[in-house]
Amino acid sequence: MHVNLPLFGLAFLWGTFLGLIYFGGLWLTVKTAPGKQRPVRWLAASFLARIAVALAGFWVALRMNPAALFLALAGFFLVRIVLTRVLGRKRKGIGHAAHA
Repeated sequence: MHVNLPLFGLAFLWGTFLGLIYFGGLWLTVKTAPGKQRPVRWLAASFLARIAVALAGFWVALRMNPAALFLALAGFFLVRIVLTRVLGRKRKGIGHAAHA
């Protein structure tokens, strides 16, 4: 079985790109929703746009190679973990009672 490492590396990078779009877009949406006149509509439109981009991106990865889909998913969820930790650190101590 021949393993195409450049293709799999590209699939992982593709997944991280999709993750940045999806989770970065989610962060921006949640951050800006309170200032919107119709926040529910804003949240729904954002969700539909983000899910459409993510699904189309995963479809591209699947068409490249079925195994590439798993690496794209790994990159996608790695971005989720990293952004949660990085953005979560920024919020600590702001507006929250300190735990003793």
